[in-house]
Amino acid sequence: MKHKINLVVYILLLWQLVAVIVNKEVIVPYPLDVFQRMIDMLTDFNFYQTLFITLSHVIIVVAISALIAFVLAYLGYQKPLIDEYVSPLLTMIQAIPNISFIILVLVWVSSLQTVYIVLFLVVFPLLYNNFIQGFKSIDHDLRDVILLYHPTCFEKYFKVYLPLIRPSFLSGMKSSLSLGVKVAVMAEILAGLPYGVGRAINYSRIQFDMVGVFAWTVWLVIMILFIDYILNKVMHDHEF
Repeated sequence: MKHKINLVVYILLLWQLVAVIVNKEVIVPYPLDVFQRMIDMLTDFNFYQTLFITLSHVIIVVAISALIAFVLAYLGYQKPLIDEYVSPLLTMIQAIPNISFIILVLVWVSSLQTVYIVLFLVVFPLLYNNFIQGFKSIDHDLRDVILLYHPTCFEKYFKVYLPLIRPSFLSGMKSSLSLGVKVAVMAEILAGLPYGVGRAINYSRIQFDMVGVFAWTVWLVIMILFIDYILNKVMHDHEF
């Protein structure tokens, strides 16, 4: 904890030094101005609404992606031939720059649909890779024991296999949620979505309000760190 606090202090000092050297708020605002804006945001209902909209995009897509990835990873675990086709395809998708996804998808669908599709294309491969590795790490003897009890599909998925791959599942969720927030904001900006954090950052940029840009950026960093903290705590509490 001490090292983390020291790191934050060093970053703030460096930020203050750069702001003093540049001495132009439209390029690098002063930390105190940014923090004051952040405090002011806490009294504005639109701030919470904006955060909720962006977070809802991420949570919806990650939840759907996790469900599909879990089922597909299970099928790939049961039938390795499926994984031999799916894994290379998802590797190719991961190699495509996110901005290319956004530009291509924008040609075909609306701004909101673009955000959802791009988010899915980014987080789904990540989740699948984590889940399939979790399935592959299951002891083969356990698989034989499971078959002896003939569990229902629901019991097999959520009461047997999900606990067995819990570390991989939680690790995948942690990575996808953190990455999802960043990708969602970028997609909101490039797709020109009329609401969300991306819209707020883009509006501040157009108005040459760098204090606003920095304030929203710091809030995003805090939100991502908070998500990481919660999931790290969950992972620690559920260690085998």
